[in-house]
Amino acid sequence: MKTFQQLLAAPAAIALLNPLTASSAETGLTDISSYKKNPEINTTTLTQQTVLEIADSSHNHGKHSGIDFKTSTKMMGQAVFTTGFIDTAGTADNKLTSEYSFMLMTHTSFTGEDHLFASLDQGNHNDLQMDSSMNMVMNSLTVSSLFYQFPVGDFRLTAGPLVDQDDVISANTSIYSDAFRLSGMRFGSSGAMNETGPGIAIENTHSSGFNGSISLVADDGENSTKGIFTREGDDILTASIGYDSNNYGGGLIYKRSDDNGDSNGVKTLGGGVYFRPEGFPTISVMYDTSDPEGNGANSKALMVGLDHPIGNGVASAAFESHDNAGTTTTNHEVYYNYPVNDSVSVQGGFFSEEINGADNTQGVVVETFFTF
Repeated sequence: MKTFQQLLAAPAAIALLNPLTASSAETGLTDISSYKKNPEINTTTLTQQTVLEIADSSHNHGKHSGIDFKTSTKMMGQAVFTTGFIDTAGTADNKLTSEYSFMLMTHTSFTGEDHLFASLDQGNHNDLQMDSSMNMVMNSLTVSSLFYQFPVGDFRLTAGPLVDQDDVISANTSIYSDAFRLSGMRFGSSGAMNETGPGIAIENTHSSGFNGSISLVADDGENSTKGIFTREGDDILTASIGYDSNNYGGGLIYKRSDDNGDSNGVKTLGGGVYFRPEGFPTISVMYDTSDPEGNGANSKALMVGLDHPIGNGVASAAFESHDNAGTTTTNHEVYYNYPVNDSVSVQGGFFSEEINGADNTQGVVVETFFTF
């Protein structure tokens, strides 16, 4: 959890939590934290403040702040239609293609201070691998995330059987929309589907703007022959520290995955800063590095992203220089997102990936997002 990012005010979704009746203005609802699998609906985790506001609007079972609290659940979802042409290096695959992704997410609070999250996903994104949807092939609805969060003093703890490596990263290294082809912090906060398993995490956000988090995910934790946090399994440690203010901020992310199980070990370290200059596009600059264990070559990536409102929508552009173990790729993207209404938006753009010494990859893609 990413990071990029567009924030979603959710008065309509909050209203589903019967018997809530207060509007977002009345309750001061803030945002729903970043959901890096899908930047168009950032709903992987509820902020602790949001959960408290839900509690203050509910009644019945349980106690919170001297009032009764009724266990409440809200469901949110999104469907993404992705259509376009993509011409990859050395192949004749530039035919018109249409793919989809679909997700349902549930948020439940039992006490007003805790949060149970589950995500069910399905899709066939393969050739059109856009960061704005989900890069996945799932023929049936699959539970891809399942974890529980609760406060301990000034900290928030997360634990569950399906925790993504980037579910708990407190640092914001960018405010770029990150909603098309490119993805910032590609090594340390990649949201890779193969870095998911039983996990635990702790995070803290201070009123001064400073924040920090640390998480452990056992990629092979569902396998009894390898286990959780053992010598036989793949384990991923992720730590972050950051600072956020109204006009600027940034953070650092460190990740270490061992090579005990099926995958090779790697250490990553990266960071980013962002600025909100008045009257100009927002600016995000990210730099990430990857150092594999053993004899593998290092990799690095530098990315700059800009967002600026034009008309009723937002125009975005980004540049990335990616050195993948000695192979350099220069990537560009330009796109525009237009909200048709509160639940439907249309996004279209162009991207190019110029690989040193090889044919380029280019694409023109239009996506339609339905949120509910």
